[in-house]
Order: sequence, then structure tokens, then C-alpha cells
Amino acid sequence: MPNLNYAAQYGRELANAYPYLSYYADLWNQGESQRFRPLRGKTVYIPSMSTTGARAVNRDRIDGVFNRNFDVNWEAHDLQMDRDWDTLVDPMDIDETNEVATIANVTRTFNQFQKIPEQDAYMSSKLAGFASAFGGVSFAVLSAANILDEWDNALAYMTDQRVNRDRVRCKMTPACYKLLKQAAGITRFIELSNGIQDVDRNVARLDGVRIEEVPSDMMKTVYNFAVGWAIGSGAAQINFLLYDPMAIAAPIIYDTSMMSAPTAQSKGKYLYYERYYYDVFVLAQRQAGVYAQLGAAPTIGTLTVTSAADASAGDSVITVSGPGIYDSGAIQEGVKLVYCADQSAAITCTYGAVPPVANTWTEMTANPATIGSLTASKVITVAAVNKQTGFVVASGYATQVVGT
Repeated sequence: MPNLNYAAQYGRELANAYPYLSYYADLWNQGESQRFRPLRGKTVYIPSMSTTGARAVNRDRIDGVFNRNFDVNWEAHDLQMDRDWDTLVDPMDIDETNEVATIANVTRTFNQFQKIPEQDAYMSSKLAGFASAFGGVSFAVLSAANILDEWDNALAYMTDQRVNRDRVRCKMTPACYKLLKQAAGITRFIELSNGIQDVDRNVARLDGVRIEEVPSDMMKTVYNFAVGWAIGSGAAQINFLLYDPMAIAAPIIYDTSMMSAPTAQSKGKYLYYERYYYDVFVLAQRQAGVYAQLGAAPTIGTLTVTSAADASAGDSVITVSGPGIYDSGAIQEGVKLVYCADQSAAITCTYGAVPPVANTWTEMTANPATIGSLTASKVITVAAVNKQTGFVVASGYATQVVGT
């Protein structure tokens, strides 16, 4: 009997299982995930477009000059989670367990207790990472007294970034949800019907945002996916996540799902094998659509800064790469670069704080940028900051090399 690859059928069947098993069924293979899928192999190409603004009309002349007033950037992402799984099933096990140990039951158990929880844990960590890289985070210690303030700050931040609140959803740990129910200012309804008191303390929606509880062990910033999923070293707790589904693409591609009947090679056993790819991406112009309340401050990102001599004396060409920067050098929406040059040593920046005010910082409007009147062998520090808050999310430095 030949091996049968039923990946397409298997993928459709599993799609039916996600709403019942996954905490992120609204993101996996939904919405933007259907638009941004691999064209070849496991590489996803995600475009983003920018345009110039409108200008005043000149009624008195036509100069006949027209420009291309838009630009397109492409991000190529490989699906990082390239996973496979296999198992043998002995026909004797099927008989002796009264058909409990069938391929169908084994794969169903794998999906429910391994595959889908692994994918949800990966989703939580990736969303927290996106929020951290962009600066959409808070790491204040939560209590019943301040949780509503934290919530209001998060929604105000997203609204200021032009995120449509009607689309925003929230995932929250049970401990955080408990604080929310205990918070002063939450309105509760008591229904008296037929002499029976019905007290409903659920907070299904707050300010129009739907809230869903997710187990704490599936809301961490770091996981180890060597075999299955396990909480990683140094992981911080994610207390709650706010996100706009239109900001996220989470494709799942089933490459192989096949079963072999018992053969001499398998020593009379059934052999099941599947391979699949998946990943989570945030769209570059919608990074503000993810916000995280974390149990600890994220680690500051690292920018790679290089300095090269320009043709003019005292001028240096500064190039920056790293978080928030396209391969082309263009700076992603919502982030800007600032620099402080001619220092005797690198300036230390702190994640989630403004660049040190004791120094003078200048916006780096292009990348690469030619900066003039620098002194050779001094140090230039560059910081990536969130445009809305001005808080640093990444930094780096280089020794200045200047033209002579």
C-alpha cells in the first residue's frame, strides 16, 4: 500500500478544531494570515506602502513635472517553526486497547495536548516580543488599585497610534483577571428573578474590548521548543495582551501528513508522519496594534551602527541596522532614530525611558545619513525611540570615522 499524503484534507479538519482548542483561533490562519502566505517554500513576502501628503493647488500654472509619490518596502520572512512529528502504532495495540490506540485517537491527542498549545505559547511570546520591540509595553506592578489605570493607559496609547478600538481584543492571565474583578470602578449587575439572586461577576468586555482568559503558563515571553514546548530560561510573565487582528499574520502551512500501512520495513506497524510550518508576523505599519503588560521590563534591543569616512573633511556616513529597520535601511512606521555624537564614550540608554536628557539628541532623518563636523575617534550613540512616547526600544554606538 503506497503512502498517502492527505495534508490538505488534514489541514481543513484541523481548522475546525482550532475554535474549540486554541486561545488564538481568531489569529491562526485567519484574516491577514490568508493574505500573507508563502509563495514558494516557506518564505512569506509582506509589503508595506507609504505615500507623500497632499499639497496646495497652483491654479496659475502647470509645470508638467510629475513624481512617483509612493514607495513600497518588502519584508521577506521565513516561517521559523518548521516542525514534524511521527509515531508507530502496532496493530496489536489497537486490538488490545479495544481500538483506543488508533491513529485517529493518537493524532487527536497530539493536536489537543501538544501541537495547538505549543502554537498558542509561541503566539503569546511573539506578540509580547513585537510589543517590546516597538515600545508598546508597560511593566508596572499590577494591583486591584491600579489595574484600571493600566488598562486606560494601554487603550489611550493604542488610540493615539490610530488603532481602531472596535477591533482590539485582549488575552489575560487568570491572576490579572482576578485583579480586574476586584478593581474599584467595575460595575456589577445583580438579577433578582423568582426570588433567586443571580450575581454575575464576569468581565467579558471592558470599554468594548473582548477579554479572554489564557492559562499563565501559556503567557510567557520565552519558551524552549526543542521538543514540544516548555517555559524558557529568564521568561517573564505576560499579564495581558491587547492586539488588533488586522496587525498580525499567522499562517500555518501543512506540507506533509501521511500514513503507511504495516510493512516489513516498519515491522508490521502503522507509521504516521506529519510536517508543517507556522509563524507569526506583525505588519510593519501596524506595529502599534500590539500592546503588552509584562511582569518585567524587556531587554533593550541592539542596533548595529557603522561609521565610514565621507569625502568631505569631518563628515561621516552613519548606517544603522537592527530592530525597526528594513533591510533597505528605511525606518519602519512609528519608530525614529536619534543620535548623540562626539562623545568620549557610548551613552547608556534604558529601555522604556527617554534618552538621557543630559545629552543633546538629534533626529536621524535618513539611513544612511551623512553627519558633518565630527571628531575622529569620538563615539556616536544612536537610539531607536517610539515616536508616540519618545521611549527608547533599542540602541547602539560606533567609533566615528571621518573624512580628512
